[in-house]
Order: sequence, then C-alpha cells, then structure tokens
Amino acid sequence: MNLPVDLKKFVQSKKLKPVIVFLLCEAAVTLIYFLSRNAVYGTEYLSKYPSIGHAFYAVLFIIPLFVSGVLPALLDKTFYGTVERVKISTTSDNEHSFKPTWELWYKRNTIFLYVKEDNCRTERFKVYSGRAKEGQFLETYNNGDRVFHLYGSGCTVVLPKKSDAIVRCAVCGMTTDCKEEFCHKCGHTLPHVIFGTGGENENQDH
Repeated sequence: MNLPVDLKKFVQSKKLKPVIVFLLCEAAVTLIYFLSRNAVYGTEYLSKYPSIGHAFYAVLFIIPLFVSGVLPALLDKTFYGTVERVKISTTSDNEHSFKPTWELWYKRNTIFLYVKEDNCRTERFKVYSGRAKEGQFLETYNNGDRVFHLYGSGCTVVLPKKSDAIVRCAVCGMTTDCKEEFCHKCGHTLPHVIFGTGGENENQDH
C-alpha cells in the first residue's frame, strides 16, 4: 500500500509518540529504583523476604506499558479491503466498573468487520465500541463495502462509490466533497485519491 507522504508522516508520529512516552516512563521508574532500592531492601522485613521487593519493582516497571499507550499502538495497523461480514456484539457495561450501580448500567455495541485484504487474507477488526443508543454506527458498514483504516487515526472509513458526492477523511473522520483531494479540517489526503471510487454494486451483500 503506497500512502501519500502526509499520511506516512501521520503514521510515523503516531508510532513514535507512545514509544517516547514509554521510554520516558521507564527512565523515571529506573531512577526511582536506583534511588530507593537501598532504603527499601534495607528494611528489616524486606531483608528477610526480598521477593516482595522484587515483585514491587516488577509491577513498577510494567506500569509504563499501560500508561504510555504503547500496547494499543502495537495492536493497531493500517488496512484496506472489502467487507465480507459485519458482526455486532451487544453487551452490558457500567460507567463505574469498580463499583457498579444499577442506575449506571447501559448497553454497549461493539462492531467487528471481517475484511478481505489485497493479499486475499480475511482478518477481523474491531472498528467501533460505544453505547448502543448511538445507532447511527449500526448502518455504517455493509457487506461489499471497501473500507480503509489508517494506523493511529481511530477511524475506519467506507470508501465512496462513483455516485457518492462525499468522502470521509481517514484521519479525522470529517466528510468532504469528493471533488476535493484534501480534508478541509485536517488538511490530509482523502482516501478516494489513493484508492479511487468503486462501482455501484459494491455495497451489495455477497
């Protein structure tokens, strides 16, 4: 997949940012370790049970994996292909996961797309997860749609057909006239410039 320069730079920045945050967090944890290990292991209790101190520092070193955002960055990927199946999973969730209350329960929709990519391999991607009442997302994707997701954008857009007048930006999600090449909001190259527009029958189930 040959992306324009501006989208390549966007992807590079999205990949680099969590790595930098992760390394800074690890550096801070390492500094804490060297400054505090003598005091920690010097206590009477931990001198007898050093494994507790080891476990404490092990957890401390793992925390940056979660706070830096590097794990989601490792799981994300750019993809383009044709939707073969749409799966919508509805579950119950609570606004307070640690102390749920009856009043804060709500229904959550999670949308999975089974996408056949250019290499003829079909993969499953989670493209949306949110409150079930936000029903506008349920009609967004259909079998036969060509879809594009750019790493780090959080958007999975349906590419326009020849008869469509608007296209959705793969970076910010804003809709723009198909006659344009760049998004009015973020200035990035629009996906139909890369992949073109599809035929009229692409939105039919198959």
